[in-house]
Amino acid sequence: MKKFTKTVWLFVLSFVLLITLAACSDEKADKDSENEAGNEEAGKPEQTLDLVKDEQITTMDLTKATDQVSLQFISMTTEGLFRRGKDGEKKPGIATKSSVSEDGLKWTFHLREDAKWENGDPVTAHDFVYAWRRAIDPEIGSEYGPYLMNGVVKNAEAISNGEKDVDELGVKADGDHTLIATLEQPVAYFDSLAMFGIFNYPLNKDFVEKAGDDYGTSSENLLANGPYKLTEWESTSNSWKLVKNEKYWDADEVTIEEFNYNVASDSQMVVDLYEKGDIDRAKLSSDLVDKYRSREEFVTVPESSVYYLKMNQEGSEALRIRIYAKRLVGPSIKNP
Repeated sequence: MKKFTKTVWLFVLSFVLLITLAACSDEKADKDSENEAGNEEAGKPEQTLDLVKDEQITTMDLTKATDQVSLQFISMTTEGLFRRGKDGEKKPGIATKSSVSEDGLKWTFHLREDAKWENGDPVTAHDFVYAWRRAIDPEIGSEYGPYLMNGVVKNAEAISNGEKDVDELGVKADGDHTLIATLEQPVAYFDSLAMFGIFNYPLNKDFVEKAGDDYGTSSENLLANGPYKLTEWESTSNSWKLVKNEKYWDADEVTIEEFNYNVASDSQMVVDLYEKGDIDRAKLSSDLVDKYRSREEFVTVPESSVYYLKMNQEGSEALRIRIYAKRLVGPSIKNP
């Protein structure tokens, strides 16, 4: 009898547990459905992130951009020769492979054939040639173009000084899918330098020249070939969106469908937005860390940065005297 009673209780307990689990499952499903319905009512895709930036985007003209915010969104809307993996390693982008000649002067990039601009135009080697030439053209006024190309790419310095035509820059297209760069001298780190925007990103010549001075100043005057398209943005906007670019060659790997950004520079305001559920991530200022570090969702994300101090040794009499004095006194630390 005791054995029978024990068996009954086990059966009843199991039945109750099943009902509880089913109820929990139904409750979770209901909540998921409510969230999906809420997103649909708000006009948002299911995979959406709401975030903030502390500054506006100043320009989306990749030839002229120099600030971190602009470069971030250019990188999200533009696919270059290469891209970085999650650990910062170089990965193929539009260039499937690259090679360098034995003398180190000629670099060849082989491009994929399935890359397209959002308007359907193919991305070709000619788009990279145009982007490089525009970056060194003194009439455009790029800061990074001459700074990075002079003394590196053949004829770059002469072109930036107005002594040669941009067509003489050491870059050319061998057909639609082979890009060849010729250097002034061997540059051991050129493989890494080619990952920087001025070298890395293409431009659609027809689109850029049609937009003229308006290129890069609004969503209507942008053409993406990367994973996202920038929408609802002008150069003075305090909000904008990134939406998935279905024409991107690797679109199947893009899981987040939409990013919504708003500008908010006050740390406490950002935290308040997070607490209300209006944004999905809040960056804490140092004075707020202790208050929130015990929260389960608190995480520390390392960032890599490089800062340097450049001395104007030619323009300062004091620095010239100091350097000479060190040479007279004896050994000192020298730059490599």
